[in-house]
Amino acid sequence: MQKELINLNVKYSNSCDYDALDLFIEAWNHVFRDFFFVNFYENKKGGKFISDKDKLSAAPKALGFIDLQPVIALTEAGKRLISGKRIHETITRQLLKFQLPSPYHKISQGDFGVKPYLELLRLLTEVESLSKTEIALFFTQLTNYKKFAEIVKMIRDFRANAKDYKGSRKMYVNQCFEEEITKIYAEDIEKEDFNIRQNGGNEIAKFIRTKKANLTDYADAFTRYLRATQLITFEKKTFRLIISPSKSQEVAYILQNVKAEPITFTDEKIFKEYLFSANNIVLWGDNENLLKQRLYHLQVEIKQEDDIETLKDKLEIAEEKTIREKISETEISLKNFKEYEDIISVFDKIIKKEVPDAPLYLEWNVWRAMVMLNYAKEVKGNFKIDLDGVPFSTAQGNMPDISIDYDAFKMIVEVTMSSGQTQYNMEGEPVARHFGMLQVNSDKPVFCLFIAPKISDGTLAHFFNLNRMKTKYYGGKTRIIPMSLAQFLQFLAVAKEKSISSAAQIQYYFSNLIDQNQIAEDEEFWYKEIIEKSIATWL
Repeated sequence: MQKELINLNVKYSNSCDYDALDLFIEAWNHVFRDFFFVNFYENKKGGKFISDKDKLSAAPKALGFIDLQPVIALTEAGKRLISGKRIHETITRQLLKFQLPSPYHKISQGDFGVKPYLELLRLLTEVESLSKTEIALFFTQLTNYKKFAEIVKMIRDFRANAKDYKGSRKMYVNQCFEEEITKIYAEDIEKEDFNIRQNGGNEIAKFIRTKKANLTDYADAFTRYLRATQLITFEKKTFRLIISPSKSQEVAYILQNVKAEPITFTDEKIFKEYLFSANNIVLWGDNENLLKQRLYHLQVEIKQEDDIETLKDKLEIAEEKTIREKISETEISLKNFKEYEDIISVFDKIIKKEVPDAPLYLEWNVWRAMVMLNYAKEVKGNFKIDLDGVPFSTAQGNMPDISIDYDAFKMIVEVTMSSGQTQYNMEGEPVARHFGMLQVNSDKPVFCLFIAPKISDGTLAHFFNLNRMKTKYYGGKTRIIPMSLAQFLQFLAVAKEKSISSAAQIQYYFSNLIDQNQIAEDEEFWYKEIIEKSIATWL
């Protein structure tokens, strides 16, 4: 950690708890998957790439988890985050404190006065749901809480006009982006100040395309952070962002008790005291009477000596039970290919990038598909779902995405949306390691199915050779079978059409693919001549 900080020119002290900082990074990445944080308001004229130093400091600093001055250190909120206990509450408190302007954000552009995450909750409550397009087009313009009614009207007009538009939905959205970007950046366009550094061009069309991409990234960032509070979820069929039905009381409590107007701070020290505190935003769950009412409704036993933390623990246990029940309900509904058309539809939306979090939905939908195939003792998805049964977060990095136990063999399934060299860099070692961890400790043969929209040449070569070499660390030769998403869809279609009747059919097919791996002249022949051509008749 010290070396990394030196490289980033971040001041550090020998008294700093670097083990705690490492734990913080691990906890942060588990929730958000990376340090990326797009600050729309500060980068409105730039569209610059965020440096490594900014990745370390931007969001953790802005949300009060890390103090960088005079030396880098975890705050009380940061320590609460790494405790691992009720992370969603900690993130909620800090997001509700994020405001513009602040001593951290001395903004001179326009009349700023907003708590963005609070206003996004308010907006969702007012208009009932939001698409990523609506967040990108309109919510990012809510730079002052006094503009709330104006933004609501813009969204409602956008929806009404969409019904009367004669062209395609895509044409309508592109036209709206062009109109809004032209309005937002009118001054820059008037001065012809629209050079796009990363693309090396200065045409207005390129300017608009780049700003559209930036606005979409901002929408993703806002959604990802607020999603971590568990207060919002996605509607199951449309994938639109909504207030979680199971958390509606909590959101109502926030909107009633947290003021929309940003706080004025006289100096940075006072601001830091406010921002770094772990307890100075009161949430619904901090009200003992409300907690007891919920627990009573859930028929959870309450003892007289139970304090607020004990009551919260009991509520979490009850919620975990609800989540397990929803998983069981989903598994039952998937049997006998009853949800086949919906599964294929979701895969199609993933391919077209019409889902809010493609890696997460790919993981969840492949799990649904493997449950649908049936004949497994257990199909365990290591992702998490929320109280509404909607996928919430991907599997942690130290475990496979999906683990399946059959009578005669075991399987892990690893999925990724990455491609090219990035796919090999991200997936090559972890996939083999996850396979090895299971194989070393298994008395049954183990297979790994690796699924990506497209299998990269590097990834294919890596797995092809690992399958042919004895590696003690992996428990001998691996059995990793790569399939593109299109091939996997064909695999499912054949299973449905030919009425798969036992897990032994899967084992026989995968065993044959691995046997062919051992004698194939190279990885390309194995993939194109063996895997690709055999899928149509695998059953």
